[in-house]
Amino acid sequence: MGGAWIGLIAISIFLAGCSSPTAPQLPAGAVQIDGTVRYIALEGGFWAVRGDDGVTYDPMNGLAPQYQRENLRVTMVAKIRNDIAGIHMAGPIVEVLSIQTR
Repeated sequence: MGGAWIGLIAISIFLAGCSSPTAPQLPAGAVQIDGTVRYIALEGGFWAVRGDDGVTYDPMNGLAPQYQRENLRVTMVAKIRNDIAGIHMAGPIVEVLSIQTR
């Protein structure tokens, strides 16, 4: 009976490791960025997200008005767009796929 319990426990641990309910499901090529909204007074001014990784991310279509608040903590899922250029020169341009306050 002891061997059966050990096998059951091993299977349970294996299955728990295979799927985590808290792991985000990101689209291919996307990254999750936790950071703080900042207004950058450069090139006419724009809103960006300063990631906790120290990188400033420049949303290619700007941020929606409800996220245009200095020091607002957000989590966003975005694709880094190395295929386009912009005038801001603050950091990588990103296509925001989703964003939410933290």
